[in-house]
Amino acid sequence: MQFSQQQKDKYLLVSVSGRLDASWAEHFLDTFREYVRQGQHHILLDAKEMTYLSSAGIRALVQVSKIITTVKGSFQILEANSFVIKTLTMTGFQSWLIAALPADLPVEEAKVFDKQNEGYESYLLDNSASLTLSIPAEWKPWKPVTKEGMVKLCFDHDVFSLGIGMPDQAGENSELLFGEFLSVAGNVVYQPPREADNPDFLLAEKDYVPEMQCIQALYCKGNMSHLMRFAPTDRKRYFGIGELVEKVLSETKSQMTAFVMLAEVDGLVGSTLIKSPGTLKEEQVISFPELKEWLSFCGERVHSRHQALLFGVAIKNTNGQKPLLLQASKLNKNLFLHVHAAVFPYQPIESGIINMKETIKKILNGPSPLALYHLIEDSRPATGLGESAFVRGVCWFAPLKNFRGGSLWE
Repeated sequence: MQFSQQQKDKYLLVSVSGRLDASWAEHFLDTFREYVRQGQHHILLDAKEMTYLSSAGIRALVQVSKIITTVKGSFQILEANSFVIKTLTMTGFQSWLIAALPADLPVEEAKVFDKQNEGYESYLLDNSASLTLSIPAEWKPWKPVTKEGMVKLCFDHDVFSLGIGMPDQAGENSELLFGEFLSVAGNVVYQPPREADNPDFLLAEKDYVPEMQCIQALYCKGNMSHLMRFAPTDRKRYFGIGELVEKVLSETKSQMTAFVMLAEVDGLVGSTLIKSPGTLKEEQVISFPELKEWLSFCGERVHSRHQALLFGVAIKNTNGQKPLLLQASKLNKNLFLHVHAAVFPYQPIESGIINMKETIKKILNGPSPLALYHLIEDSRPATGLGESAFVRGVCWFAPLKNFRGGSLWE
């Protein structure tokens, strides 16, 4: 089976030739999955040179239709021969069939998604929206955890947060359970501090609001003002986290921002807490190689082609002060960041302006998370891994216009 494709406005016109049978069904399905992954959500299948269609081929077409339906796209078949038309009609799938190209379909090729804007599309959601940042818990490595340093936090639908904590629960040995987490719109992904464990999660359902006992937290409350999408160009294959954050700050015209991102991973660079800070009995200075008993560092860029859900806080600072719980970027001048990323199997997401809460809920109700990382930079000359980068995705963000309680600076 051979494929050729042509972009026409929002549609991808795919011409196939050959037999769509058991021998080719999986290849056909994989090819169309990749089209959807690349952001093609409206597909026309030109079947005039499809010589045969079996039940295995119909099953592949059904899967393609389901995938496209999940992203609210469209899938139709045109110029099929009499055998294919009869097969689809008798099996109840005649609704896919159209006789020819839609009359309103432009003949000229569409412009590349990002030719005019370096890979970005930006939308203003609510010009008045903003977020309030507070730091209710600010444990610093490597001090003992005290009861006074623990804070119970609730993660309602308008809360976005990251830090170190444990699910609010009764029981002994709770000091062993402090691990990293992120919270987006009332949903929490939590990494138990054990190297072999997968992340756990707490989802907001009906009247249930997730709660955590936290020793460290950046806690944002409010609504997102902007949405930004990004995708590869002929000149750019991926987007570094620093570049994306700089773009977010530019869009908000602010020195401080918080953001939620859902994106296909090019490669993550990060660490994971594998030993609970609650086990510390006294303040310690922990350096390499003892640090490996507490943190697991990825030795290479990881989770390519998976999907990551991120929450982060970023500050562009030129006054020489260091903000609490944020690290200075070594690769992006005057930028301070704290970002957590939960990794999931890839799922396609809708194009255009999409609702954040509905989209995140869909992701969290799918396959379970695979990992959770505190994103870091590896700036070692020659051998360094650099920073985390992403292929395409969507980012919701807002300026941090208010700070509640205490001081933002160390």
